[in-house]
Amino acid sequence: MDHTYEIIHTDQKLPMHIFFHRVRYVPNHWHDSMELLFVLRGKAIVAVQGKPYVLREEDIILINSNDIHTIQSEHDNLLLALQIPDFFLREQGVDTQHTTFHCHSSHSGQDDQARFDEIRTLLSSIMWVYSKAGTGFEIKIRALLLELIYVLLRKFVSNQERGESAINRRTMDRLLKLNEYIQSHYQQTLTLNELAEQENFSVSYLSSFFQKSMGVSFRAYITRIRLEHAVKAMLTTNEPIIAIALDSGFPNLKAFHKAFKDVYRMTPTEYRASGEGTRKREDSGQAGSSNYLAYDRENAYTSLFKYLPSSGGNGVSLTADQAILARELKVRATGQGKQVEHKWRTLCTIGKAKEALFGPVQEHLKLVQQRIGFKYIRFHGIFDDEMMVVTRDRNGQLHYNFGYVDQIFDFLLGIGLRPFVELGFMPGELADQTKTFFHKKSYVSLPLDMCEWTGLLQAFMNHLLNRYGHAELRQWKFEFWNEPDGWLFFPYSFEQYMSFYSASYHAIKRACPDAQVGGPSIQGETLARHSNWMNDYVQSCEEQGCMPDFLTIHIYPITGALDLTNQGEILHFQYAEESYLTEIITEVKDKIRELDLPEAELHITEWNATSHHRELTNDTCYKAAFIAKSVVETLDETDSLGYWTVTDLLEELPLPGHTFHGGLGMMTNNGIRKPVFYAYELMAKLGSRLLDRGDGYCLTQQPADDCYQLLVYHYCHYDQLYRQNDTSAIDAYNRYSVFEDKGSLELSVCLNGLADGTYRIRSYVINREHGSAYDQWVEMGSQLHITPQDVQYLNECSIPRQQVREERIDANWQLICRLAPHEVQLYELKRIAHE
Repeated sequence: MDHTYEIIHTDQKLPMHIFFHRVRYVPNHWHDSMELLFVLRGKAIVAVQGKPYVLREEDIILINSNDIHTIQSEHDNLLLALQIPDFFLREQGVDTQHTTFHCHSSHSGQDDQARFDEIRTLLSSIMWVYSKAGTGFEIKIRALLLELIYVLLRKFVSNQERGESAINRRTMDRLLKLNEYIQSHYQQTLTLNELAEQENFSVSYLSSFFQKSMGVSFRAYITRIRLEHAVKAMLTTNEPIIAIALDSGFPNLKAFHKAFKDVYRMTPTEYRASGEGTRKREDSGQAGSSNYLAYDRENAYTSLFKYLPSSGGNGVSLTADQAILARELKVRATGQGKQVEHKWRTLCTIGKAKEALFGPVQEHLKLVQQRIGFKYIRFHGIFDDEMMVVTRDRNGQLHYNFGYVDQIFDFLLGIGLRPFVELGFMPGELADQTKTFFHKKSYVSLPLDMCEWTGLLQAFMNHLLNRYGHAELRQWKFEFWNEPDGWLFFPYSFEQYMSFYSASYHAIKRACPDAQVGGPSIQGETLARHSNWMNDYVQSCEEQGCMPDFLTIHIYPITGALDLTNQGEILHFQYAEESYLTEIITEVKDKIRELDLPEAELHITEWNATSHHRELTNDTCYKAAFIAKSVVETLDETDSLGYWTVTDLLEELPLPGHTFHGGLGMMTNNGIRKPVFYAYELMAKLGSRLLDRGDGYCLTQQPADDCYQLLVYHYCHYDQLYRQNDTSAIDAYNRYSVFEDKGSLELSVCLNGLADGTYRIRSYVINREHGSAYDQWVEMGSQLHITPQDVQYLNECSIPRQQVREERIDANWQLICRLAPHEVQLYELKRIAHE
């Protein structure tokens, strides 16, 4: 029988590997780890030592280490797998060579399922704790693993001897030694003769032994090892494919191409360019772990909830074991500090230009300006058909009407907001009308006639000059197009984009040479990690005389391919790690320096924790801590940080059915202020001099008022499952179960260097009890229909808590701050003058 040895990679800190997977067919293989499979959906057939077991939903099977097994299933299935290596079992006193477990729930009747439920509960608990990654979770998992081993030893040990077909210890040790040598030398030229000499075998014996034990020939196994390393490099680096091929041990590019196509059925270039690369690799039907889909994006936890320990029979207990983390901070109030401009206040955003004429949107913008205060505002669609800018008469003559444009700009200037005009999208009269995006369609096509497009731009600029004057207009910013690095908004080639941009740039400059024209409005990851796009852009701009006056990017912390409906709604994506924003900004600035553009302004014209308009956590306190963390960590690193958007009232998607639908805005569509709004309001109270900052805090000073501002926050990121788009632990009424379990935070802050005296201390708190309209709405009864009276009530009662006290302070003042997950606190300290 052919069978393949599989290497199990355990977590660095945990003696296990746990994951969800979906399988079609996994050929015979074996490994020196015990494996438990739990069928969460569908049906699977598992053959162990040649004996088949049919597993249905909620069935469990244990595969003893070194047992040869195969798995096959219908396409729609979901399994939870836990692999525990032999070395850990032996450390607990288990004689792995002579102990056999018999744990096959499908062979037991209903009256015998109680003992299997113990296994189901432990598997569910291990997966839950692992995904939440709370303080000390590794210890908790080890305890659960020990309990699992205890239950197996007590209730599932078989008296049956290990089958003859199991891989014996001597063979396994020999295979591991061979594999270790191959893994260490795969980049070199490896021959069977060399390996036989290394291990003191004859060539014929080693060839036969390798084929029999590994299930493939020596040459095929080395090729597979090299391909695994090459694929990893292709997905995680920007190295040229030829360099990756040679670094992975292939003699030349031709050999790499042939091996790659034999396995993945496409060229390396096609694989790397495809957003489906990982998925295609996993579905390719090759032996080993590549058959496992690393994550099923549907609701994986739904089948597990019933087995998690419950609280009083009323569902899953998510807070029974909440940790308390104590930290001491020494914060400096001395020194000159660093002058900060709070450039995050440079830019705010709304959806489309026409929405700025809506009464509620105008009220939302007025409130934001009163309470926070931004300098510029950006939006899509200044030339959308709803703006009625372009019409064509029966003779084919174009006519322009800037009436709505004037109303919008007059209103914005009247509340202190200068336009940051995104020049898109294409008016219908000039467009290929088959290329559209958004629910209320915008045309994302090139102009059918470039002269007509540039004529529109010149007429537009001349109109603005006549109405607002040169001195005002030269302070506006004009950003060309939206995300031309992706097919959603620009389904054309890079060369076509550059011709389009160059013609547009020169048309604007002819009308107003001082106009600030910028771009390219691409994803930050494209600029930082896909160097060819930006390199080609800068080179083309230099050649065509259209270097941008400022650079613009978008940053959304999502990775992987996006799966969208025909209305543009995002269905599938994965969230990045919590450090994504700071990492991307650092990489972008490094790239800008590399391109010799260090003085160029860098504006982030779209940014949020998500690009998803129906992300339920958008309404929660999570966003308050997200804003505090993001602003503090990137303070003045860029020239703007444009939060997308001010309001939920935007028409990129159909209007939502209820108020707390997870919109992107600071306020709901009917004007209820969210925690994110109040977080921005607190950030606006920070002083102009940064004295100190670190993980979870910053201290500023307003020198003119002799006032200090201490901001502290307790940020908790999405847990592992939710980052990978598993939504089974969240619904409209329960939205806090998808975060890492960081428990409560007790900060002991020692503020050094304050002048002795009496201070008036005003504190602000945003948490689930104060400043969270969503939580208050749940407390009210979660009615979907919200009346104007409800809106008024929620806005009046869901405000940050304020407290004021006076206290005598010396040079080493101690402050104790207790923060729940997602909580934000601000302390204003103002010295009281002696009377």
